[in-house]
Amino acid sequence: MGALFPEWEEVGEEQPAAIAAVCARLGVEREWLTEDDYIHAIVGGAVEGERVAWVEKVEKDDGGWVDVDYFLRMRVGATQVREWTVDTYNPYFGCEVGHLRWWDDAVVMVYREKHHTIVCRVGSEGAPQLRTVGFAWTVLNEVLLCESRAQGLVERIHLPALRPMAPLPAELADRSMAMGACPVGQPITKEPAVLQRQIAAGLPAAAGPIAELLIGALAYRFWEPRPPLFATYQEAYADDHPWNTPCWLPFYLYCASSAAERAVLLAQLEAVAARAPEAFAGEDDTAELACRHIAARCAELAAACRAGRLPDGESCYFWVDWSQEAFAGAEALFPAGMWAVWQALRPRARELRAFGERR
Repeated sequence: MGALFPEWEEVGEEQPAAIAAVCARLGVEREWLTEDDYIHAIVGGAVEGERVAWVEKVEKDDGGWVDVDYFLRMRVGATQVREWTVDTYNPYFGCEVGHLRWWDDAVVMVYREKHHTIVCRVGSEGAPQLRTVGFAWTVLNEVLLCESRAQGLVERIHLPALRPMAPLPAELADRSMAMGACPVGQPITKEPAVLQRQIAAGLPAAAGPIAELLIGALAYRFWEPRPPLFATYQEAYADDHPWNTPCWLPFYLYCASSAAERAVLLAQLEAVAARAPEAFAGEDDTAELACRHIAARCAELAAACRAGRLPDGESCYFWVDWSQEAFAGAEALFPAGMWAVWQALRPRARELRAFGERR
């Protein structure tokens, strides 16, 4: 998935010019030493009219102890309107700014620290808003695209509100990145049962429990309202996703089934994989996006079932103990048919885990 996205240096290629503009506006060098022996460095910036925002690294080595912090400073004209200490796990391990932009009286920033990549919105007053995002990402106008934990999907976040929108199948996201523009799409639905019925109607080749298995295991990101917004890094870190994706669950069902059951499941996977894309009914049409994603994934799943192993380079840690313990609390997120499959397979978790960790 990461291959879809530019490298960090490429997504942040706007920053050198922006930093130079900030330095020119402030009348400072990119790095300078103050009388108290602190080294100051501008590591991110944005200039729009009279508004200037920059991230300033302030560091001093006291001989065995490095005192370091990163500050987001916002100025309108000659008046500084905000200073925010950039929230990280530990500033000693660094903070890389990949994107910084003014949106009216607020700044949106994407930065990477020791454990996470974070998009945040900081206004001239009030608490900041933070959302963790995938490690690989890019910004296309008002849409932040980032890798998803769910196989074959790319997440969308609408800027500047940091609102999660329906994700895109990787193929469509790749097309958007090639064009340099991406549709905003629809917000994550608050009526998942309705969306699940719409998806099922678009997948006539799948029926009954298998349809619910495919919809739940492969498309849950189209209605899962995560990750939430937080005001502090500590909250975001503590709420890191508590379980690994079940997107290979149909493959595990195949591995655990009888020969006759395998034939039925494989036939349905292949039938769904052959689904022809339909026209979008509206702005993206979330149900059609989900159907296209499920069809693409079913082709991968069918190939894995025939081979008896995950594709080369793929691994899955859904069945690890801590993931299973956390997943047990997620029943409300999934269709009943999928949940029944997981419950039936869970006693064989150790055996199935071996299939996911094979190379």
